[in-house]
Amino acid sequence: MTGSDSAVIPQDEVLAPARPVSDRGGHRFVILLANAKGGCGKTTLSTSLASYYAGRGCDVTLLDLDPQQSATQWCRQRKDSGNDDIRLISIPLDGRFHAGKLQGPLREAGDLLIIDSPAGLNGTALDALLNIARVVLVPVLPSPIDIRAATRFMQSVMLSPANRRRPKRLAVIANRARERTRMYGKLELFLHSLKIPFLTTLRDTQLYVRAAGEGCGVLDLQEADQQDRDAWRTIIEWLEIQRHLTRTLPGL
Repeated sequence: MTGSDSAVIPQDEVLAPARPVSDRGGHRFVILLANAKGGCGKTTLSTSLASYYAGRGCDVTLLDLDPQQSATQWCRQRKDSGNDDIRLISIPLDGRFHAGKLQGPLREAGDLLIIDSPAGLNGTALDALLNIARVVLVPVLPSPIDIRAATRFMQSVMLSPANRRRPKRLAVIANRARERTRMYGKLELFLHSLKIPFLTTLRDTQLYVRAAGEGCGVLDLQEADQQDRDAWRTIIEWLEIQRHLTRTLPGL
């Protein structure tokens, strides 16, 4: 998948228990990666998820709303490497954004839509995205500033009109965290104090930088170790549970 066969490991060896649910019911599953704080790993999560699901034959659309367009650059690199298996829609979110701008992308999107949102997401833009999202993944870095920003952001999500109309499934992922450090302990304590699932911790590794440069996901790299695979298995399995519920209990 990366243009170099030696850098690829079979998907079934990574996440065999977490097989995607088929979309026989025709329900689109929308995953929103969001946090008001920049640099927390939204694009890293978006692209790795897109790569995983595309590798499993899913009809994946990646919607890049970040003005930096990092996910767009990743998709172009992926295509240059010979993988044109992800539909890309780029709409850099700015002050003129309104909910109507999402109608076109929704018509074009496949069965699975992954949204890479920008920093500073709030107000009407946040509400518009929550209105179409099924689940929200919130990456958080282990620093006091990031913890405070994540707290405020999750409060904004819970108080938004879209969430009040139809509560979203929200989950937190600790990103670039070094375990057995004082700050990681504070982050872990904070996350466990929330009435929100704390899924897993993604380790601080240069593999994510390499994956971004090669247009692939971290699990496509042979060097991904068992800790990486276990963390991503947890994320995928949680998403697949939510995906199954949206198909079987659409009013949930």
